[in-house]
Amino acid sequence: MAARGRYVYFLDSDDYISTDCISLLYSKIEEDATVQMVVGNYKIIGGLYFNPMNLPQRSYTSEEIIKYQFTYNIYTMAWNKLVSRKFIIDNGLFFQEGIIHEDNLWSFCTACCLDKIAIVLKPTYNYIIRSGSTMTGNDAEFHEGQLFEVMCSFVDFLFSDRTSARVKSNLTIYIYLQNELRRLVMRPYSEGNIRLAYERYVDFRRWKFYPLSFIFSNRKIGIGQKLSSLHRLLSIESGFRLYCRQNRNKYKVSNDISRMKVTIITISYNNLNGLKRTIPSVLAQTYTGYEYIVIDGGSTDGSKEYLQSQERIDYWVSEPDTGVYNAMNKGLEHAHGEYCIFMNSGDHFFSALSLEQAVPLLQGADFYTGGTICIDGDKVYSWLPPSKITLELMLKGALSHQATFSKTAVLKRHKFNENNKIVSDWELVFDEWYYNKCTYEAITPMIASFYMDGISNTDKGLDKEERKKVIDRIIGRKKVKYEKKNGDEKKEQKRIRRREKLRNKIETAMKKDPIARDWKIIRNGFKFLIKDIFN
Repeated sequence: MAARGRYVYFLDSDDYISTDCISLLYSKIEEDATVQMVVGNYKIIGGLYFNPMNLPQRSYTSEEIIKYQFTYNIYTMAWNKLVSRKFIIDNGLFFQEGIIHEDNLWSFCTACCLDKIAIVLKPTYNYIIRSGSTMTGNDAEFHEGQLFEVMCSFVDFLFSDRTSARVKSNLTIYIYLQNELRRLVMRPYSEGNIRLAYERYVDFRRWKFYPLSFIFSNRKIGIGQKLSSLHRLLSIESGFRLYCRQNRNKYKVSNDISRMKVTIITISYNNLNGLKRTIPSVLAQTYTGYEYIVIDGGSTDGSKEYLQSQERIDYWVSEPDTGVYNAMNKGLEHAHGEYCIFMNSGDHFFSALSLEQAVPLLQGADFYTGGTICIDGDKVYSWLPPSKITLELMLKGALSHQATFSKTAVLKRHKFNENNKIVSDWELVFDEWYYNKCTYEAITPMIASFYMDGISNTDKGLDKEERKKVIDRIIGRKKVKYEKKNGDEKKEQKRIRRREKLRNKIETAMKKDPIARDWKIIRNGFKFLIKDIFN
């Protein structure tokens, strides 16, 4: 109410805007005076991620505004929107106090009143996500309760005399409300919280909602949607049971963690120069929806003071640990991203575009590996990921952990072996591939630059010793002497490959009908037995 300008712009504390933000947004009003609101694009900085707005840069009519607002193609935050002060006052579009997510309510009510907006695609707003903020500091159930309050208030607004009949009958809004109601009732129901689900259903039945005559007379509403509204003809208890029976198979648990795809973890100990190489490469990423964690082993070389000066790190600690894999496990305890990538001190991202190119490719496999630039003194060469994981790869090489995105759920289930000093990242992938049939895909972007001055490259003897113990444990080579001559070693590896081939053939045979299956197993078993005896 204190604003005196013709237009109002909302800017949250801690966020910041581009130098041309206001002039760029206002230029759209100068081009067309009938525009009531200009919506600019944004960039997220912090451990949360929303897809940037990608609507075409033009003006939008009232029908289009509702279509895109209630399908979340236009973001629901109030910031970065230049809006007519007269329009706000004339329509009474003030923020409701006492609730969180009041932006959602304001945006939905505003969308029902707007006649024309303009979109600016250039990012003009930098939205900072900090740990402990309103968006990240409360649990999911609390936020959901607040969103239910938003929905209640919006329904009151929608069916008041402040909206037109055209808006009340808009099918996009109807579908949005049905989907939100299903989610808010069926989520607690699916988790066994029947009391909360029932309370929300009772509240819903008290709303001034769409009349059944509207639902059954509207040809655009499918027969399934019409029949699913019949629960409202029954008593509260009977209606609740019918509603849950109708919707239990339609409700799917949303994967909230997918909103933030990547956690970057850096491990360091007395390597200040390495941190000064690694951290700037993280902060330079054009994809900013990551979470960044640094675990320092109690360094005394100025690393702690350097970490204190970095505002963009979401979590860091400087305290003694028992080794690199203990530190990596510590980092995992604080990881919230769907995938983790370990970019340890000294290594760095290949380019500022590495994450932006890689993240869209992370579509559900357990491990994704991209390319690596290996730097060995004056020598520089590239390493490209294998197309698939094989026994030969696991015996002779490894995936580049600096370029590997690993599913966080897998890493938290299968912690790094802290007894090793060098090979536990390779061991974890070997275990997951050999025993748990993990999924893996190679991706094309170059992800990291790796400096070959670490212990795995300078202490080849220890590396060889630790790898031998892992191979003995996983594939049973305890009777094979590691110091065999080259010819014997190759012969043993050939036998291992034959056993792996036999295992694959048996798995293929098991998919056939019983007669063909048994014959193929006997035939291949006899064949490989003869080869083992005479080779």
